[in-house]
Amino acid sequence: MTLPICDICAKAGVLCNACELKLKEGRISKLDVELSKALYEVGGGEIGFEGAIDTDKVIIVLAPKNDIGKIIGKGGDNIRLLSNKFGKQLRVIGTGDMESAIYDFVAPAKILGINTVYKQNGEITKRVRIDKKDKKKLRMDIDEIQKVVESVTNDKIEITFE
Repeated sequence: MTLPICDICAKAGVLCNACELKLKEGRISKLDVELSKALYEVGGGEIGFEGAIDTDKVIIVLAPKNDIGKIIGKGGDNIRLLSNKFGKQLRVIGTGDMESAIYDFVAPAKILGINTVYKQNGEITKRVRIDKKDKKKLRMDIDEIQKVVESVTNDKIEITFE
Protein backbone atom coordinates (compact mmCIF):
# COMPACT_ATOMS: atom_id res chain seq x y z
CA MET A 1 0.00 0.00 0.00
CA THR A 2 1.32 3.40 -0.95
CA LEU A 3 -0.11 6.72 0.12
CA PRO A 4 1.19 10.25 -0.56
CA ILE A 5 1.76 10.58 3.20
CA CYS A 6 3.28 8.03 5.57
CA ASP A 7 1.10 5.44 7.31
CA ILE A 8 1.68 6.99 10.73
CA CYS A 9 0.39 10.37 9.55
CA ALA A 10 -2.61 8.75 7.84
CA LYS A 11 -3.48 6.83 10.99
CA ALA A 12 -2.85 9.65 13.47
CA GLY A 13 -4.36 12.41 11.35
CA VAL A 14 -1.42 14.73 12.09
CA LEU A 15 1.46 15.30 9.67
CA CYS A 16 5.04 14.53 10.64
CA ASN A 17 7.85 16.90 9.62
CA ALA A 18 8.62 14.98 6.41
CA CYS A 19 4.99 14.94 5.24
CA GLU A 20 4.53 18.57 6.27
CA LEU A 21 7.56 19.46 4.13
CA LYS A 22 6.05 17.58 1.14
CA LEU A 23 2.88 19.63 1.56
CA LYS A 24 4.74 22.95 1.85
CA GLU A 25 6.89 22.18 -1.21
CA GLY A 26 3.78 21.31 -3.24
CA ARG A 27 4.73 17.68 -3.88
CA ILE A 28 1.38 16.72 -2.35
CA SER A 29 -1.86 18.66 -1.91
CA LYS A 30 -4.25 19.08 1.00
CA LEU A 31 -6.63 16.85 -0.94
CA ASP A 32 -3.94 14.12 -1.04
CA VAL A 33 -3.58 14.40 2.74
CA GLU A 34 -7.34 14.28 3.44
CA LEU A 35 -7.91 11.42 1.00
CA SER A 36 -5.00 9.48 2.53
CA LYS A 37 -6.56 9.78 5.97
CA ALA A 38 -9.99 8.76 4.66
CA LEU A 39 -8.66 5.77 2.70
CA TYR A 40 -6.58 4.63 5.67
CA GLU A 41 -9.71 4.74 7.81
CA VAL A 42 -11.90 2.98 5.23
CA GLY A 43 -9.38 0.33 4.24
CA GLY A 44 -7.57 -0.27 7.50
CA GLY A 45 -4.26 0.69 5.94
CA GLU A 46 -4.61 -1.74 3.01
CA ILE A 47 -5.61 0.74 0.28
CA GLY A 48 -3.19 2.99 -1.57
CA PHE A 49 -3.26 5.68 -4.23
CA GLU A 50 -0.74 7.95 -5.92
CA GLY A 51 -2.51 11.28 -6.01
CA ALA A 52 -5.78 13.12 -6.45
CA ILE A 53 -6.88 15.92 -8.75
CA ASP A 54 -9.82 18.15 -7.87
CA THR A 55 -11.77 19.37 -10.90
CA ASP A 56 -14.95 21.43 -10.91
CA LYS A 57 -17.29 18.45 -10.76
CA VAL A 58 -15.20 15.40 -9.92
CA ILE A 59 -12.28 14.31 -7.77
CA ILE A 60 -10.01 12.06 -9.79
CA VAL A 61 -8.09 9.49 -7.77
CA LEU A 62 -4.97 8.11 -9.45
CA ALA A 63 -4.21 4.62 -8.23
CA PRO A 64 -2.27 1.52 -9.24
CA LYS A 65 -4.46 -0.95 -11.13
CA ASN A 66 -4.46 -3.47 -8.24
CA ASP A 67 -5.88 -0.87 -5.79
CA ILE A 68 -8.79 0.35 -7.95
CA GLY A 69 -11.15 -2.38 -6.76
CA LYS A 70 -10.20 -1.78 -3.13
CA ILE A 71 -10.92 1.94 -3.43
CA ILE A 72 -14.30 1.28 -5.04
CA GLY A 73 -15.13 -1.39 -2.47
CA LYS A 74 -17.66 -4.18 -2.51
CA GLY A 75 -20.77 -2.96 -4.31
CA GLY A 76 -19.24 0.54 -4.52
CA ASP A 77 -19.50 1.09 -0.76
CA ASN A 78 -16.09 2.73 -0.29
CA ILE A 79 -16.39 5.09 -3.24
CA ARG A 80 -19.90 6.10 -2.15
CA LEU A 81 -18.68 6.80 1.40
CA LEU A 82 -15.76 8.86 0.10
CA SER A 83 -17.99 10.76 -2.34
CA ASN A 84 -20.29 11.71 0.53
CA LYS A 85 -17.36 12.74 2.70
CA PHE A 86 -15.81 15.00 0.06
CA GLY A 87 -19.11 16.22 -1.41
CA LYS A 88 -18.16 15.33 -4.98
CA GLN A 89 -18.22 12.32 -7.25
CA LEU A 90 -14.93 10.39 -7.24
CA ARG A 91 -13.48 8.69 -10.32
CA VAL A 92 -10.69 6.19 -9.85
CA ILE A 93 -8.23 6.09 -12.73
CA GLY A 94 -5.49 3.50 -13.07
CA THR A 95 -1.96 4.77 -13.47
CA GLY A 96 0.35 3.30 -16.02
CA ASP A 97 0.60 4.01 -19.71
CA MET A 98 -0.99 7.13 -21.18
CA GLU A 99 -3.38 5.35 -23.54
CA SER A 100 -5.08 3.35 -20.80
CA ALA A 101 -5.39 6.55 -18.74
CA ILE A 102 -7.13 8.25 -21.66
CA TYR A 103 -9.52 5.31 -22.06
CA ASP A 104 -10.34 5.55 -18.34
CA PHE A 105 -11.02 9.30 -18.51
CA VAL A 106 -13.42 9.18 -21.46
CA ALA A 107 -15.23 5.95 -20.52
CA PRO A 108 -17.99 5.02 -21.33
CA ALA A 109 -17.52 6.94 -24.61
CA LYS A 110 -16.05 4.84 -27.42
CA ILE A 111 -12.58 5.78 -28.60
CA LEU A 112 -12.06 5.24 -32.31
CA GLY A 113 -8.32 5.65 -32.03
CA ILE A 114 -5.39 7.52 -30.53
CA ASN A 115 -2.91 8.93 -33.02
CA THR A 116 0.43 10.65 -32.57
CA VAL A 117 0.54 13.97 -34.43
CA TYR A 118 3.92 15.51 -35.22
CA LYS A 119 3.47 19.25 -35.78
CA GLN A 120 5.74 21.49 -37.86
CA ASN A 121 6.95 23.36 -34.79
CA GLY A 122 8.33 20.11 -33.36
CA GLU A 123 5.49 19.62 -30.88
CA ILE A 124 4.11 16.10 -30.44
CA THR A 125 0.41 15.73 -29.63
CA LYS A 126 -1.83 12.74 -29.06
CA ARG A 127 -5.11 13.06 -30.95
CA VAL A 128 -7.93 11.14 -29.29
CA ARG A 129 -10.70 10.37 -31.77
CA ILE A 130 -14.08 9.72 -30.17
CA ASP A 131 -17.30 8.65 -31.85
CA LYS A 132 -19.44 11.79 -32.16
CA LYS A 133 -22.51 9.83 -31.02
CA ASP A 134 -20.77 9.33 -27.67
CA LYS A 135 -20.14 13.03 -26.97
CA LYS A 136 -23.05 13.09 -24.53
CA LYS A 137 -21.59 10.13 -22.63
CA LEU A 138 -18.54 12.09 -21.46
CA ARG A 139 -18.72 12.69 -17.73
CA MET A 140 -16.46 15.74 -17.83
CA ASP A 141 -16.03 18.74 -20.12
CA ILE A 142 -13.61 18.22 -23.01
CA ASP A 143 -11.29 20.99 -21.79
CA GLU A 144 -11.29 19.48 -18.31
CA ILE A 145 -10.42 16.03 -19.67
CA GLN A 146 -7.58 17.47 -21.75
CA LYS A 147 -6.19 19.46 -18.82
CA VAL A 148 -6.31 16.54 -16.40
CA VAL A 149 -4.82 14.01 -18.85
CA GLU A 150 -2.04 16.45 -19.73
CA SER A 151 -1.23 17.03 -16.06
CA VAL A 152 -1.19 13.30 -15.33
CA THR A 153 0.75 12.12 -18.38
CA ASN A 154 2.82 15.22 -19.25
CA ASP A 155 1.72 14.76 -22.87
CA LYS A 156 -0.31 17.18 -25.01
CA ILE A 157 -3.63 15.77 -26.17
CA GLU A 158 -6.48 17.01 -28.31
CA ILE A 159 -9.91 15.43 -28.45
CA THR A 160 -11.81 15.26 -31.73
CA PHE A 161 -15.18 13.80 -32.64
CA GLU A 162 -15.80 11.86 -35.84
